[in-house]
Amino acid sequence: MENDIIKTLPWRRYGLIADLANKLKGIPLFGKTKLEKLVYLAQELYGVDAGYIFKLYTYGPFSSQLLQDLDFVQSIKGVVVEDCTMCSCGYDIVPGEQNEWARENASEFLGKEEVKLGIERVVKDFGNLTAKDLELRATIVYVQRYMQNQENALSRDQLVKMVKDIKPGFAEETIREAVMELEGKGFVSVT
Repeated sequence: MENDIIKTLPWRRYGLIADLANKLKGIPLFGKTKLEKLVYLAQELYGVDAGYIFKLYTYGPFSSQLLQDLDFVQSIKGVVVEDCTMCSCGYDIVPGEQNEWARENASEFLGKEEVKLGIERVVKDFGNLTAKDLELRATIVYVQRYMQNQENALSRDQLVKMVKDIKPGFAEETIREAVMELEGKGFVSVT
């Protein structure tokens, strides 16, 4: 009975969380915001289909389901979410004592070549960025993709202006540089 219940759980999502915690264990400050943005970018840019739906919120693309899943993965000891409020940096997500077990339960998903490659690439391309840098880049990708889905191609200036309206705390030049970086890597396209 217990094994039947375990088999019905969404292990691809849980495994992705556990795998990112494992791959980023040497990177400081892998918190909730960083997790949200990395999973969004993994899905959007690298085709790692974990099945999350993201909406634009204060800190960029956000999925409430992802935070619920993080709580579950923590409850099964796949990860530990350490509260770092004493150093004012939020949270740090590290592998828990059952991290390997959680990843093994997701091995069918995590073992797919395109998923392995996508996770490796998102960690390599974005894993060392701060949560704030990820927030900006994920927002740029979100806005560009949203407008593209609305069949509205944007110029670089239009994209920068839209992101600036959404993220007034970022300097326009910082946004422009991030757009050009993402454009140069083929992650966004502008007219």
